[in-house]
Amino acid sequence: MERNTGITTEDQCKEKDNNHDITKERRFFNRIMGDNINKSDLPFTNIYLLVCIIGVLLALLIQNYNLHGASSNSSKDHVTGNRKYWVYSTHSDVESRRGLLKHVHLVLERIGYEMSTNRTPWTLLWSHDYPFRVLYPHLHRLKHNQMVNHFPGTGFITNKVDLATSDSKYIPKAFKLPKDGDAFLQYASRNKKAMFLQKHNQHRGVHLKNVSEIDLTSGESFVQEYVQKPFLVDGHKFDIGVYVALTSVNPLRVYYYKGDVLFRYCPAKYYPFDPKVLDKYVVGDDYLPTWEVPYLAHPYTALGFSMKEAFDTYVRSKGKDPTKMWEEIENAITEVFLKKEHHIIGALKSYPSSDNFFELMRFDLVVDEDLKVYLLEANMSPNLSSAHYPPNQLLYEQVLYNLFSLVGVADFMRGRDTGDLRERMLAENMVSSQKNIAVWSDECRTKCRDQCEETPVCGLCKPCLSVELKRSLLKAHREYLHKGDFKRLFPPSMEQRSVKPDVLTELNEINKLQYLWYQGGCALYRTASAFSNRKETSIGIFVGVLIVLVSPLAAQYEDNTILQEERATCDIFDHIRNK
Repeated sequence: MERNTGITTEDQCKEKDNNHDITKERRFFNRIMGDNINKSDLPFTNIYLLVCIIGVLLALLIQNYNLHGASSNSSKDHVTGNRKYWVYSTHSDVESRRGLLKHVHLVLERIGYEMSTNRTPWTLLWSHDYPFRVLYPHLHRLKHNQMVNHFPGTGFITNKVDLATSDSKYIPKAFKLPKDGDAFLQYASRNKKAMFLQKHNQHRGVHLKNVSEIDLTSGESFVQEYVQKPFLVDGHKFDIGVYVALTSVNPLRVYYYKGDVLFRYCPAKYYPFDPKVLDKYVVGDDYLPTWEVPYLAHPYTALGFSMKEAFDTYVRSKGKDPTKMWEEIENAITEVFLKKEHHIIGALKSYPSSDNFFELMRFDLVVDEDLKVYLLEANMSPNLSSAHYPPNQLLYEQVLYNLFSLVGVADFMRGRDTGDLRERMLAENMVSSQKNIAVWSDECRTKCRDQCEETPVCGLCKPCLSVELKRSLLKAHREYLHKGDFKRLFPPSMEQRSVKPDVLTELNEINKLQYLWYQGGCALYRTASAFSNRKETSIGIFVGVLIVLVSPLAAQYEDNTILQEERATCDIFDHIRNK
């Protein structure tokens, strides 16, 4: 039996609706209250979030700063490697980046050096003066990674009197005064047409004088025969400045910069000649530069040629070939070093190693109307300032950069003295090792073996190679890798398997071995080149044969393609015509 509750179905529905409304109101109320609560906490929540964000950003910034600082320090160490240089001279402006050594500073800083003093660990000393008297206490115990831009004893080359009075077919006859006064008078009496210059021993004082006008009692000058009938460019006399690098003595290695040479022209035209007008025949500080010589201005400035090439163009326009002249210039400079090397060897005995030294010189030469070469002087510290002639900046900086590359100053590893001998040797071997200097393989394998005296080349085989010569040859190999625009003067360029006995007889023992080493290296290079050429030739033949075989097929394919295109075109026209 059903119990009657007194509630109808309609009432139940209304109750449900009311309950639903109540539930909705509660939900709405709860939402409002919750929103009100959240809104009341919102300022605290925002502050909390802001603090968290700022903290995270600060942490990231600090980490980034530390990483950047470490990277910056690492990068600085990587670039400079603690490489510092200092300069020395009695001139007060050598430390100025606008002074006498402006371009030395610029180039060194560009390759990662920092200027310092001798009171801090340094890698390079650039001295404008001869440094071995005043700075001897700093230079007689150099570390392996320290270099100086002069060799002891090179004064026998750069001293004007010593060079001028050397016996050479390339050097005009000269006499010391008053020591050789009588010899000079006898020479002048035998050569009536000769003219003579009286030159100061140290300075530029040069005057063309009659024999009767020369002071034979002077102890500060010497007299030298004047080169008459010089070759002229647009009527101007000139001299030729060749930059030369000495990198090794005993064995001897000499290079010259082939990128360009310095031409300096006399301001006044040579003819009509007047010995009282020095600007006609003496090159001074205010010389006429290449770009102001009428004929040379166009090839040098407009066409962008070097001073050397602009000059060669003029010579060829006069029906002459400058090739022989440049060969004679190389021979003249080489002869000087071969004759003076023993003086440098003697001076080096006071120093533990010769590997710490290199030298840049400028040899000044003139030529007569037949392009015969005469060597006048060698400058120990050639002018490297473009203050007077700004366009020379490029020449000076290219000479310096190539010099620093040649001698290893620009080498990244130089200056990084970690004190670890083994690591240093591994780093050096990475560039040049025993396999790079091994030559004369057939002779070392058969004739020499352990018999070091069997033939001259046996001294270059590994079992016979002395420690000193091995070190020098490794250095020579590094120079070969980094010589840039420097060309080797001595030992001269080699021809495969062509050893000149007369050349070897004039050399000391270590220079003979070095000469033979270059000769052996030349043979290796030619063999490798021949192999490479054969390989390239074989590839060329293969490609040629392939082209011959493929060409008919390609032609046939092309003909078929054209035929198909023609047929398609004809079909189109037929279709149009039919319509």
